[in-house]
Amino acid sequence: MFSFVKTMTIRKRIIFIFLILSIFLILLLVTMFAYIEIRNSQENYKQLSRQTANGLAFMPALVDAINSGDHIELQGIIDRVRLQAENPVVTVVARDGTYIIHPDSSKIGIHGERDRFAQTLLFGSYVTDNAEGTTGSAIMTIAPVYEEYRGGERIAGAVTVEYLREDINATIVARLFRLLFVASLGIAICIGGALFLARSIQEDTLGVEPSVIARMFREREAMLNAVREGIVVIDQNEAISMINPSAKSLLNPSTNERTLVKVLGLQQTLHTGEVSYDEERVHQGKVFITNRIPLFKDEQVVGAICSFRDKTDIKQLQETVAQMKGYADGLRAQTHEFQNKMYVLMGLLQLEQYEEALKVIQDETAENKQTIPKLRTIEDPGAQAILLGKMAKAAEKKVSLMIDEASRLRKTNISITDMAIILGNLLDNAIDAVFESEQKEVIVMITDIGNEIVIDVQDTGTGIVQDERNQLFMKGFSSKGDDRGYGLAHVYETVKKYGGEIEISLPTDGGTVFSLYLPKWKGEA
Repeated sequence: MFSFVKTMTIRKRIIFIFLILSIFLILLLVTMFAYIEIRNSQENYKQLSRQTANGLAFMPALVDAINSGDHIELQGIIDRVRLQAENPVVTVVARDGTYIIHPDSSKIGIHGERDRFAQTLLFGSYVTDNAEGTTGSAIMTIAPVYEEYRGGERIAGAVTVEYLREDINATIVARLFRLLFVASLGIAICIGGALFLARSIQEDTLGVEPSVIARMFREREAMLNAVREGIVVIDQNEAISMINPSAKSLLNPSTNERTLVKVLGLQQTLHTGEVSYDEERVHQGKVFITNRIPLFKDEQVVGAICSFRDKTDIKQLQETVAQMKGYADGLRAQTHEFQNKMYVLMGLLQLEQYEEALKVIQDETAENKQTIPKLRTIEDPGAQAILLGKMAKAAEKKVSLMIDEASRLRKTNISITDMAIILGNLLDNAIDAVFESEQKEVIVMITDIGNEIVIDVQDTGTGIVQDERNQLFMKGFSSKGDDRGYGLAHVYETVKKYGGEIEISLPTDGGTVFSLYLPKWKGEA
């Protein structure tokens, strides 16, 4: 039953439920009314039969008619009473039990049933009962008729008032038919109300079925939880109606709701109805890139939605892409340089200068003998690729990038992107630091001996001013110019993500050493 109802559209479902409920309630009411009506009708007709019988019995004209035998005058009296009492069947018997008035004129003068009138004619009792009457089953009352006799009273006869069951039932049925008509009208009104309600709901849901709305809601929740951008929606009263988990993580939870709406620019969008893309907003030291659009209903602005992202994340992505591009460019430069050396060898061989050609080969082999074996001890593909790319970059800048012979690193769980942020930024800073120095050397030592992964990057640059050491990892701080200062901040955040620590030391002979310590349980595969 429930599965059948679920297959219906919302319009049909509402009409079906309203129809079933209205029919059930109306049938229940009709049944109760019929039961009460039948009981009330029986009591009413019993009371009416007693009142009518008493009224006739106490009429002096009835006594005179019985004694005089004037049936015509008596019949006229009874007919007038019947018209006022819903037309019952009335019979009158004399003291001896003979009918004086009877619907069947052939029975006038004939004795009636002895048992029916005996109690009334002998003892003067009033009898009201459901019994077989003169013309059928009826509710009847038999009342004694008294006359004055020798200073007292005696029974002159009896009068019977009968209401036929057939007539009573016909009256009840007529009332029930009127009730059924009203009930049908009620059902029609319920169906009309159901149609109006269904139409109103469909207008509110834009004609979409509840099952589709539920599916769309689940998809919406999954989408809002999946996206990394923060999303905030406000209504026309500037109250936040929706905020996704990313927005909560990007914003300070203690921020006042009104302040948050104003900071993101939603208040402005709600009032002006203007669309805004890629607008920078600053809140508590963070820079957000915001996109805002108003929400319309019937050409009226009823809310606004804002998606935003920390500019630091975008900057981090840009730097990672730039580093990857740098690695590719470095490898391309190495390929080009190798091709040039091959052309030199080919020229020397063609000129039969074999000793010079052998010397070129020996020099190249000696350089690779120093580099390749050291790279083989670095088994992590991300670290290996970054080191190889940075060697090419260093070679272009005439900087000596050396890997310590003690370096050993097995494959780790650190993603290539995070490894590029950590190792790539440190090497870039080291290469830039020694670029203008007389001794252009950068030494890298990576080891996973013990319980930690240790990365040391040492340069022979001018070092770091003591006052700047506490600001190195702050976003936007840089001594290299504007729009810089994100590299070390990203390194710091990534190291903390893996539960690690970072230290800076200044050797006595100059330069800087950055030391990173990453727990194996997070960083090792």
